[in-house]
Amino acid sequence: MTGVASLLRQVEAERIDVVHLQFTDLMGSVKTVAIPAGRLPDVLERGVGFDGSSIEGFARAEESDMRLVPDLATACLWPSGPGARALRLICDVVLPDGLPFAGDPRRILARAADRAATSGVPPMAISAELEFFLLPQGERAEDAHLGDPARYFDAPSNDLAARSLMSMAEELIGAGVPVTQIHHEAAPHQYEIDLAARSPMAAADALVTAKVVIRREAARFGFTASFMPKPFTGHPGSGLHLTFAPACATDAPPWASFAAGILAHASGLTAIANPTVNSYKRLGGSEAPGFVAWSDRHPAPYLRAAGDAWEWRAPDTSANPYLAIACALAAGADGTEQALPLPTRLDDRPERWSEEQRFLRRVDALPETLRDALDALEQDDCLQAALGDHAMRHFLEAKRLEWKAYATTVHVWEWEQYLTL
Repeated sequence: MTGVASLLRQVEAERIDVVHLQFTDLMGSVKTVAIPAGRLPDVLERGVGFDGSSIEGFARAEESDMRLVPDLATACLWPSGPGARALRLICDVVLPDGLPFAGDPRRILARAADRAATSGVPPMAISAELEFFLLPQGERAEDAHLGDPARYFDAPSNDLAARSLMSMAEELIGAGVPVTQIHHEAAPHQYEIDLAARSPMAAADALVTAKVVIRREAARFGFTASFMPKPFTGHPGSGLHLTFAPACATDAPPWASFAAGILAHASGLTAIANPTVNSYKRLGGSEAPGFVAWSDRHPAPYLRAAGDAWEWRAPDTSANPYLAIACALAAGADGTEQALPLPTRLDDRPERWSEEQRFLRRVDALPETLRDALDALEQDDCLQAALGDHAMRHFLEAKRLEWKAYATTVHVWEWEQYLTL
């Protein structure tokens, strides 16, 4: 949908009652301000104010006044309460004087995309594979993975699950998010929804929309949709595989340098692509990368070559897609600017090597904890510049507090191992 007049005509024709204005905080949580449809013309002209001081990673109390500016390209019909008809618009966040807010994840992605274009990175389309667990409500968390004999590419063993997945696909298509396929993943109750390739901003918008729709439709059918990276010991975790492909024909060398840039910044990227303490229980496990390498044959490379595209397999479903894509673009742009050579393809399994062998063959391990990844991010000037001072400072502060809370909490495993010492 383009143009204010055409959007307002649609609102009238569809008898829209309410408009949901959505934006995300720095951690990727979706926030919503609902307005009566009659206010939409004024909001499209002036935006709508909100208090940013209570939003994670946004502003201090003395900088709290902010405004939401709807992006017309994101308009879509949106389910609402009984008998109500709603419209959804994703918004950019600006300051009272109209200047973009530096901590807005969409702004960070837009800036990274501009930088990539000026660096010679070809225009690209990004597709996504979004994995998640569909867990029956009312069951104990430790037992929630039981009762599903289906595995990779099997039909759902539960009719309600199949209906829920179909509803998700229908709602996503209705929201303007093309779905290319849905299938059962390797773990019990684990599924994957694949989203069609789109521009970087549209791809991030689609992922945010998909997570909202998946949660909502799962609840309607009596399930909890979990995007926790590794909810169960002994079963694969959930990844967010992002495939970067040139939107048109391009020369191989600069595109290879784009991939080399992502590899060169892999340690710092991990803090953004794998931003929870739980993320590090997935990495290095079944089909999740543990080392910085590319391949078209290895079962779990950091980057997988797929024709003229690169599949980034490290991110998980807890990542903020705006920040993950922004930082990948920044890393790729840095590789392009420096004309970095692509390292030798890795087809062997470095997890079977000694540390000396990995050192001699220059294969680095990914950070093993969130704390290690944050330290790497803090040393990466390229990614710091991509995030900007405000977002970098607030992200590090929030995530270091998260690590401290985890590190100082006594867990069940410790009771089982040490209580009777």
